[in-house]
Amino acid sequence: MRAHAYRLLFALFFSYALTAEELPPPLYSFSLFGEYVRVNPATFWSSGVEGETLRYHQTDISFSYTHPFCSTFGLVFGANWVQTLVDWPENPDFNETLFNYIGFSTGGFIKPSEEWMWTATATAFLDTEILSLVDYALYQVVLNGQFICSKKLELDFGFILELGLNKEKIWPILGFVYSPTPEWKLSAVYPVNVSLEYKILPCLKAAAALRFLRNRHRVLPEEPNSQGIFEYQDWGGEGDLIYAPYPWLSIKGYVGSTFDGYLKMTNRHDEDAHYFKYGGAFYSGVSALLSY
Repeated sequence: MRAHAYRLLFALFFSYALTAEELPPPLYSFSLFGEYVRVNPATFWSSGVEGETLRYHQTDISFSYTHPFCSTFGLVFGANWVQTLVDWPENPDFNETLFNYIGFSTGGFIKPSEEWMWTATATAFLDTEILSLVDYALYQVVLNGQFICSKKLELDFGFILELGLNKEKIWPILGFVYSPTPEWKLSAVYPVNVSLEYKILPCLKAAAALRFLRNRHRVLPEEPNSQGIFEYQDWGGEGDLIYAPYPWLSIKGYVGSTFDGYLKMTNRHDEDAHYFKYGGAFYSGVSALLSY
């Protein structure tokens, strides 16, 4: 039986709404995850804001508890904090630069056979500036199914549903994980994990991966665009180095470059959208997962 430590995080996008980090048995009850990603200033090229720059940083800290009732069924509970820096000095819509969510998650897993495993989670993300369950909150529901075809091939499918801030959106989870040899592993599961890993040593891996970044927030009532909603969206390619000296500890460092992205602004009803587009920028980050 495969074992997982679940980390329940914000970011669709998709750094990550939910990912399952594989660990050897036993099934660890507690996990603590932290990540920091820093995107260097990106230069706008949209008309009217050409040459202006946007900085983006994100910090995630999460804790989860897995309670298995038996080898085939259990519950998962989690809490997390996400801080985002969106710094555009000439921003015409809002002056805030730091945004914070606290999240609370609950879910479960079921493994009806050796081939099948299903996980489902629901998460509420609350803005720490204004604790409103309606106007300033985001909700996500994730359903993920995994089917083990063989020792080398796994199929993944499901969906991610996001509700709140005057919008509903759904993304499919679809793809496969293929390990042709013990050293190589190809993960092509959109949008959860797109990477190619190579095991250099038992405790060291190198990887090439895609990273998806997305964040939505409502700004404060006193901002120029009062209670407007912004959406930051970007993606990039990176090189990773993953060090796992123990089964319960994994540390990852990465560097890469984003491609063209955008900052979308709407009014408080998520209408009258304006897209401010910018070019790619260098980024770097580090993450750590501790399970016990």
